[in-house]
Amino acid sequence: MAKTIKFNLICDNKPIRTIEDLQNNFSIEDVLSYYDNKLLHRWLAVRGYEEHLSRVNAIESTEQIEIAKLLIEIFEVDTDIKKIEEDIFMLKYLREKQMYCGLYDKQKKAVKDVINDYEARYNDLIRKILDNPDDEALIKANIKEITMEYAWILKLDHRNLFYILLNASKLAILCLLMNEDSRKYYIPDTTTNEEGEEVSDSDPRKDRMYKAICDMISAKDFKDSLGDKLHIHSGKTDEYWKDIEAGNKKYMIISMGENTPSYSRTKDYVRHAGVKDSDLSNDDIKNKFVILNGIDYKSNSDTNELIYMEV
Repeated sequence: MAKTIKFNLICDNKPIRTIEDLQNNFSIEDVLSYYDNKLLHRWLAVRGYEEHLSRVNAIESTEQIEIAKLLIEIFEVDTDIKKIEEDIFMLKYLREKQMYCGLYDKQKKAVKDVINDYEARYNDLIRKILDNPDDEALIKANIKEITMEYAWILKLDHRNLFYILLNASKLAILCLLMNEDSRKYYIPDTTTNEEGEEVSDSDPRKDRMYKAICDMISAKDFKDSLGDKLHIHSGKTDEYWKDIEAGNKKYMIISMGENTPSYSRTKDYVRHAGVKDSDLSNDDIKNKFVILNGIDYKSNSDTNELIYMEV
């Protein structure tokens, strides 16, 4: 009988011999590729992981996100599901881009057709956001793709895009502010004059969009409409800094210290996690949508709320 040859998988550029190796070096792009070409199944078989193989064979879904979630569950991988979802959307985009580039090379498409297809793809990204107004991972991935591949269209269309999304998805508006390349269109630039006062740029069209954003987050139904997409923290810290979020992730501050009419008599601060001398008070962050690396929080109020989102 021929001897079964045990081979290694390669994940994240590292050889994978055991399930523990797979857990420690899990790469969603690599594992999905091995799943699609059945190499994962063969590896499990020759390595004698019969229970894992049985569960992998039982997967019936054809959706990449669902398959990824099942594989993460089967192999007991400790990872961030939201980040995985964003990675999968970007992976799908890259695969589609490769396919389109191949078609363009083979068919020698005319410039006009290429431009029309380019615009159609941009509009398709927006349509998917409108069809999925509460899907945070999809919205972030689509906005990232728009800023990366359709920057010149966004520059021309950012106002139209804003008002389309404003009426359809508060979440999408906030995701525009989380992206470094799109937020510049909606938040006024500020400079400091000789007197030390902040002076914002004067663009009435940007000012109107910015006011609409501020009105949106101050509306009574804002928290209810965003639900668990918002992180809300409150509590007195007795003049000590409390680490709320670790510095390995970015967070956008929505509001702070405005839960009670007496907030002006209280002091609330945030800063980058563990970074001294980066203290920001309510005046520093109000309607600025500041993005921090992790969050430390300090407050002398039991009721004031810190509201933020993961970027």
